[in-house]
Amino acid sequence: MKKLLYIFLVLMCFTNGNSYSWEKVLFPDHVDKKTKSPWNFFENFEKRKEGRLRINKNKFTINDKGTGLKPFIIHKETDGNKYLAVTVKHGWNHDPYMKKGRETERAEFQTCKKALDKEMWISFKKRLPQDFTHIDDRLMFFQFKNQIKKGGKSPLLGIRYYKNGNQLKIGGDTGGNASKNFRQKGSAMSSSEVREEKYIHRIGAKYKNKGGDWFVRWEKDREDDKNKDRDDLRFTTNNASVTPLGEWSTYKIGIYNTRGKDGFVKVYKDNELMFDYKGITYDWSGPYDETCIRVGAYRDSGKQFGIEYPDQTIHFDDFIVVSDENTLDQLIRKNEKP
Repeated sequence: MKKLLYIFLVLMCFTNGNSYSWEKVLFPDHVDKKTKSPWNFFENFEKRKEGRLRINKNKFTINDKGTGLKPFIIHKETDGNKYLAVTVKHGWNHDPYMKKGRETERAEFQTCKKALDKEMWISFKKRLPQDFTHIDDRLMFFQFKNQIKKGGKSPLLGIRYYKNGNQLKIGGDTGGNASKNFRQKGSAMSSSEVREEKYIHRIGAKYKNKGGDWFVRWEKDREDDKNKDRDDLRFTTNNASVTPLGEWSTYKIGIYNTRGKDGFVKVYKDNELMFDYKGITYDWSGPYDETCIRVGAYRDSGKQFGIEYPDQTIHFDDFIVVSDENTLDQLIRKNEKP
């Protein structure tokens, strides 16, 4: 009976097309309840009113340092489709507390839950408008970030541009000691021992735009001491192309967030596999707090260089998080525009 109910509700979602927002998605019977995603939803902004985004704190929150909801605007296209436009401006949500040379600006919305030892499949559509201007610096538009209660931390997975949009970096940190000043509660370690313990296990790949296609520049696995350079700029396995301004691209991400060696991180862009890591995805020192999934715009600030970066707006649509790849694929296919 439960299986029939699941099929009925999923089919109702499909037949209704873009008629709902933050719709709960049931997970199939075959999904292990112990590892199922704490999120199972679809958000396409269709029921949202045009104008400034309204936040339900039980679902979404924002990374706010004083700017509030000004960066988040719902727009409607000529075909009736609604989407979220996220804008970062000079000085908006500026973080002056970063160490010199790493001050930041951001406009991100997020959803956070306990997600350790869980499997999640995520998708979203992204578009850079025709008048978009890249900068010769970092611009991150997606984060999957494990938070620990003390010490610094970096995302397990971040997707970001560099070098005026001519480089794309995918990856992050699987764990380590997040801060040289970090020591576990009750630890008798001396300051020198704490400094010696500092380490980060990074994974990632950096791509270079060459003739409108993404070529791998370097790769790094968790066990590598340094990046593996690809001097020949070998072509990506599935010939991933650079999306032109004004056009939508679809990202699909699979993550098993675990201390075990059976963890994984997969990133597809427009059905092309661009990143495929297998192994431990969480082993930070210190107590686990929660995991946040973020989309938006996060960049280094021009203030630290005495310059003002231009406004940057990114469009997002069809934000999905579910427990299994098959359900995600069905939702992506159903919402593809002809």
